[in-house]
Amino acid sequence: MSSTEAAYVAGIVDGEGWLEYRRKKMIRNNRPGKPVHNVLIIRMEVPQVDGRLIDYLMATTGEGNRDIKRYPKHPTYQDQHRWRLCHHGVYRVLKQIYKHLIVKQEKAKLIIDYYDTKFSKKVFGKGGFGVK
Repeated sequence: MSSTEAAYVAGIVDGEGWLEYRRKKMIRNNRPGKPVHNVLIIRMEVPQVDGRLIDYLMATTGEGNRDIKRYPKHPTYQDQHRWRLCHHGVYRVLKQIYKHLIVKQEKAKLIIDYYDTKFSKKVFGKGGFGVK
């Protein structure tokens, strides 16, 4: 992605997008004893009525998928196209657009820092042979 494209994508994410980074306790009802697990949720979403923007975001970043929300009970509502990314896809896109973000820069920093430490532990962690 070029610097201009990264700035444009960052503007879209800042203005229309949504970043989620949180931990949630989930009950596994299908397991004996119904254990509770701490789950990390990392997602990014950009909703848009015009699907051409979603096509552009997917082509430019090479990440994510499209979802369409329809409103059958409201005839005046338009279908909403959504560009959605999870976990590593969010990380890869944020690494490229981070310096251009303004509004969502703090939350993006949390996500990038989480994955940077996770990947450094994997490569350079206990028993690793990597050289820093």
